[in-house]
Amino acid sequence: MTVSYKKILILQNFSESLSKLNLKTEDYAILEKLNKVVKKLAGDIEGFNELVEDLKLDHCMKDGLKIVRENNQLQWTAEGEKAYRKAYKQLLNEEVAIDETIKPLSYNEILSILPEKTFMGWDDVKENLMPFFEYQA
Repeated sequence: MTVSYKKILILQNFSESLSKLNLKTEDYAILEKLNKVVKKLAGDIEGFNELVEDLKLDHCMKDGLKIVRENNQLQWTAEGEKAYRKAYKQLLNEEVAIDETIKPLSYNEILSILPEKTFMGWDDVKENLMPFFEYQA
């Protein structure tokens, strides 16, 4: 199965957000299922981060073959930063093969642990949550 890096990052951020909620003890089992999926994606997340660092180095300001840094921060030309942003957006949409043992989680289970006003309905989020979640009516 393949998914975009964007979906993997959305899932990671979603998991981190849920971890910050004040959950009831019985809800931790649901959160643990989600965390296991994110752990299986750790290599993909690390790979993405490495590719982002490469993009930064490819597009930052250079003096000959040397990278220009000021206060240990990369420096950018306007053209370099535009090129970096465009390449970053393309990378986000790049498809990556993920661990085949990852099974979809239940959207209904996740919804059950959230305060009512926290989350939208399935139709509003399914594009970003699929294939990691499935809705069971």
